[in-house]
Amino acid sequence: MSTIVSGFSTLHGALRAAERGWLRHLDTALSARRLSADHWAMLSNLSDENGITMTELACRAQLPPSSATRHADALAERGLIFRIAAEDDRRRILIGLSKRGVEIVESVRAEELRAEEQLRKRIGARNQTELLRLLELVAGVPVHER
Repeated sequence: MSTIVSGFSTLHGALRAAERGWLRHLDTALSARRLSADHWAMLSNLSDENGITMTELACRAQLPPSSATRHADALAERGLIFRIAAEDDRRRILIGLSKRGVEIVESVRAEELRAEEQLRKRIGARNQTELLRLLELVAGVPVHER
């Protein structure tokens, strides 16, 4: 029998609750723009200058390739992303943010930064830095510095 500490019996439960709690901070901003958390995962990993491949985008957004393609289709229909052939190999398609996509990313990012600032005030800058370090270890991939 396991003991439940702070309402979570497993690391998975704690991480899942943390992710859901964090997404609630962004829910209003995403809903107002008709975006899902998966859409945001994709858009927040794109640039208006450099396109990336669908494979790379799916990896960065931590989505299965088929889901990433479906979401990319929806985002392209809304004019939030562009698709272009790579200069070095016209068979490769690169994806990037359109002007409209950049505007949406900037507005949601502002909401995200406000939520991060609220978290920093609640847990302290040192704890937030440590949280990011620990999550990086759990994820096994580097967290990009902001």
